[in-house]
Parts: sequence; C-alpha cells; structure tokens
Amino acid sequence: MTQPRQDDADSQQESVETSETQPPQHEPTSPDPQQADDETASAEKTDNDTADETVDKAADEEADQEADEGADSPADQDQDSGSASTGEAADDASRTDAEDAADTDAEASDDTDAETVDETDAPSTTPSPRRRRKSASTRRHRRSLGQTISRGVGVLTSLALAAAVGGVTWWGYTAPTTPTPQLQALSLAQPGGATTYVCPHAPTNTLRGTDVGAMESATAIVPAKGDGAAKSATYAGRSIPTDTATSMSTAEGGILTLAPADGRVANAVGAVTTLTKNGDLRGLTAAPCTQPSAMSWIVGGSIAAGSSAELRLVNPGVTPATAKVTLYGSIGRLSLPSNGEITVPAGGSSSLALETKGSQDPRIAVSVEADGGSVVPTLVTESLDGETPAGTDVITPGAAPATDLVIPGVEIIEPAAQGEVPDAKTGADSSDTPAVRIVNPGADPATVSVTMLGKDGARPLSGAQSVTIDAGSVFDIQLAGVPAGTYGVQVTSSTPVGAAVRMVRSGAEYPQRSKALIHDQAWAQAGLPGAADSGLLAVPRGSSLSSAVTVANSGATTSVTLSSLDGSWSQDVKVAKGGSVVVEVPAKVAAVRLSTGNQESSSGTSRTSSGLAAATIVTAQAGGDMDGTLISTVPAQPDATVQAQRRILLD
Repeated sequence: MTQPRQDDADSQQESVETSETQPPQHEPTSPDPQQADDETASAEKTDNDTADETVDKAADEEADQEADEGADSPADQDQDSGSASTGEAADDASRTDAEDAADTDAEASDDTDAETVDETDAPSTTPSPRRRRKSASTRRHRRSLGQTISRGVGVLTSLALAAAVGGVTWWGYTAPTTPTPQLQALSLAQPGGATTYVCPHAPTNTLRGTDVGAMESATAIVPAKGDGAAKSATYAGRSIPTDTATSMSTAEGGILTLAPADGRVANAVGAVTTLTKNGDLRGLTAAPCTQPSAMSWIVGGSIAAGSSAELRLVNPGVTPATAKVTLYGSIGRLSLPSNGEITVPAGGSSSLALETKGSQDPRIAVSVEADGGSVVPTLVTESLDGETPAGTDVITPGAAPATDLVIPGVEIIEPAAQGEVPDAKTGADSSDTPAVRIVNPGADPATVSVTMLGKDGARPLSGAQSVTIDAGSVFDIQLAGVPAGTYGVQVTSSTPVGAAVRMVRSGAEYPQRSKALIHDQAWAQAGLPGAADSGLLAVPRGSSLSSAVTVANSGATTSVTLSSLDGSWSQDVKVAKGGSVVVEVPAKVAAVRLSTGNQESSSGTSRTSSGLAAATIVTAQAGGDMDGTLISTVPAQPDATVQAQRRILLD
C-alpha cells in the first residue's frame, strides 16, 4: 500500500520552495507536474482501482485541454487528445457508486495540488486551480449525464417490451379466428411402382419322415391384361411372358416382380400346388402368391408330438428386415428362441421351427410383425399320427383380428369321411376333425359366436353361441352335426379375434391294425378385407385336380362379377344375405377377377365393406393302400391397384 496523500503533498511543498523548476522528489522520472498531481491522487486508491484511475486521469487531461485554449505546447495538445479518446471509452464502460466515491477523493486532492503548484509559480504549462476544478466538475457532469442516459434507455426498453407483450395478448383475444376448413378423404394411386408377389415353397419334410413319396408340383402365373397389364415380369430371377400364362412343374418358390405399363399398377395371379399321393407327406397343398406386408396373421397348425410347423419368411425388399414372431397356444403365449425375433436378409428368406423343447400344443396361431421392411410369412405344416400320414398344408396369411370375420371355402361332407366317427369295421378313428379355430390376442376374455352361411341362409352353430375365449389363448370349436354342404363361417366377437377353419378328409385304416385313419387336412383363413369386392383369385388346374370357386356373404344381398383376367369370360353372381354359393368356372380359366358395386369410385368416394369373402376349394384323389380324398384351399387376394392406393385428407 502507498503512503497517505497528505505526506506526499508536504514533501512536494518543501521541494518547490527549494527550486521552482525541479520536479517533485517522489517522481523523479516525470518532467510533467500534471502527471505528478495525477499520480499523487492515485495514492488514495488500491491496486484493484487501476482502471478507475486511468479513467479519471484521461478525463482531467481532456478538460484541461478544452480550458487552456493555446497555453499548452503542441506536444501537450497531442497527449491530451489521445487521453480524451481513452477517457470517453472508459466512461462508457464504468458507472458504479465506487467510482463516484473515488472521484470525490480525487477532487479534493486536485484542489490541494493546484494551490501548491500556484504558490511556487510553476511553468505556464501547469493547469491553474480554477482549471483543475473545472476539469473535476466536467468529469462529474459527464458521468452523471451518462448514467442518466443509460437508466433512461433501460426504462424505455422495458416499456417497449411490455407494450409488445400486451399487444400480442390483445391480438390473440381480438383478432378473428380462421375457420378450420372442411376436410374429406381422397384416394390416390401410387404411380409407376413395381408390384411384388412372393410364391411359397413346397413342404420339405421338416417332420423327418422316413417314407417320402413322389411329389407332383406346379407353379402357375397368370398376368392381367388391359387394366393392370405389366410391361415386363420376372420370377425367381428369370423373365417370363406378360401376354400369356406361365406354368412350371416345380414348387421351389420365388419372388414375382411386375413392371407396370403406362404408369399403372400391374396385377397378376399366382398359385403353387403340390400333390403327394403316398408316403409320410401324403397330402395336397395349394397356396397363392401374396404381396408383402408389415403385419400378418396365420391361424392353424400344431406343434404336438408327431406334428411340425415351420414358419418361413421371405423379404422381397432391398434392405434387411427384422420379424417379431408371436406364438399363441391353448393356454396363452408360447416362448420362442431369441424372443421370437428373426432377421430376414434383403431378397432372401429365413425359417423358424415353432416346435420347441417343452412346447407341445395341438392348437396354435401366429402373428408376424416386420420392422425395417415388409415380409411374406408362410406356415408349412406336416403331421403323422404314429405311422399314419395325417396331412400337409401350406398356409398363407388371413385377416387380422376383428370383431366380425368371414371364412369362405368351407366344405362339409359326411361325418364318416371327415373323421367325425370311428370306422364301422375296424374301429379306427382320425386324430383330426373339422373345427373352427379362434385366437384371442387381447388382454381380456372374448365372447364369440359362430354362424354357418349356407345355401339356405345363415344358421347359428349349435353350442357355439357366447363362447368365452381366454386372453392370449387359442380354442377349437367342433363342427360336428353340420349338414353336408359348402359354407362360409362367420365369427363375431366382443373383442378382436383371429379365426380359421380346419377341414379333414379321411380314408381307410393305415397301416393295418394301427387303429388310425389316414387323412389329409386343410386350413381356410378368414377372408382379407376387400378381397372379394375388388380382388383376384387363383383357380388351380391340373389333370389330378378339381377346383370349385365359392363366395360367402355375411352382409346384405350383393351381386359380384367374376371374370377371367384376359376378359374372355365373365359372369354375374347374386349372393344372398347370410348365404354361400359355388360358381361354375370354365376349365380354361385359371384365375378370376372379383368386383362388386362397392369398390371405390373414380371420384374418390371411399368404399364400404360388403361382407363378401371368396376362396377356391381344391381336391384330388389318392389310390392304392392310401386311398382317399386330399383337400386344400386358395384364398382371394386384394387387387394390387387397390392395395397401392393411399388415402389422404384434402381441403
């Protein structure tokens, strides 16, 4: 710390009396008396007030220059000018009460110093006491003026902000509200997109049967003509014609890609059939080529002892997809390896065996949810009742769980021919019988009712009204006692459920004295929404095959038009409310188009569900020791053009 200012002033007084021209003793290096006065004033401040000292000094020098008017030398004028610029910048940056206190001390000191210098007759360059007082007064005036301006600007800014907020609030309450426009739905077709189908693969003996009979396989692809015609088509990496049907004697599966013509969505119908008349894989399978989806449901199959259920997943996209598989059983959800998650490579396939260690359930259902793309699932079932063949099937997805479902293509025959009663001669029986299978994926119990839709109208199934299905479980309702005929099955529920129907065709006892009837089975899935209103249906043809097209209706009486894809044949069919009909289709027609008046209009009016569902029942005959009827079904698929439409809201 420096010594008190008064001591320095006394010392200066003594020095001046000795010599008028000699500078103060405590600042021998400074020839300027004004600098001695400034530094003397700074002795009252601490080291932390250095910035304030600079500001005061600069202000004094500026005031001296303004009052002197020529008394100073040119060199002094230059110094004062530079100091004035520094003082102005410093005054703008420092406005505190501490500064004011320091300034008061400096003023008192300035007055004392000025008197001392005047008594010693200092050189003319030294400011007079009057000039020093004027400098201090000017400095105080300028600081006070700056503080006033600063405070005024702050007040004005606050007032402006308050006014702005008030204005916005006032406008929100007083400005008129823009009315919300009336919106309506409009459907737009996806332009120029390629259409992709996946055709399933034949059963591959996942059951590990020892006696594998000869298999007859066929793949048929029928492209549409006119509306929905394709410019080019490829199947399993090979080009196929677009102006005629393609038939192959294989069932290896593959991806069908159609390039559209004239920017329209292309359509085609494909189906894969396999016929094995003997051996452990005895049975008939018929499955359509289907489009990929992000969510799929399959109801059917078994993982009990002697049965195999293989879930196959195909990803036709260009990026890998992850599928989340959920397996439902008789008493709830069943565990799967890796928590049911499986990766499906781009343009490839993966498979998952549903029968796992500790899980043996005769009633199952499956849901598949794809992440990162869309996949096509297929459930391949194979069964043996001991040594007795119990049928095979290839099942494609049906309708998602809903409160009202219609299952088409259900053909009921005599009880003895579908395993309902034991054989009269041998006492042998079938391990499978016709039944409606229902899965309740919800968290609450579902109350369901089953109604048969036949040629005589709707008839509630006896004993199947208000049946409770536990949450997360699968339940079978037997179709015993239903008269022979072709039906649709309607399932209504208090909460969304999935449904399918198992059909059985049994033969003789095999092997001898086994007490088991040889049989085949087929799973008919609930019809996909809109597939019978605007859809496509395969009608498999072959020397050993018989096909019958059926249409069921749970709604009001409706007319549906069936036509060949090339336009050479067409027929209007009236389907009564609660009824089911079989349509005679010419042998040359391998695929039909379905359409009703309920399909979406060109103006964008949304269509309503008609309650229609359609399927093809396919049968074949086996001979020899394994004599009997084989059966399968092919469900209708939605029109690709309708599938490509997107509904948006427009003003």
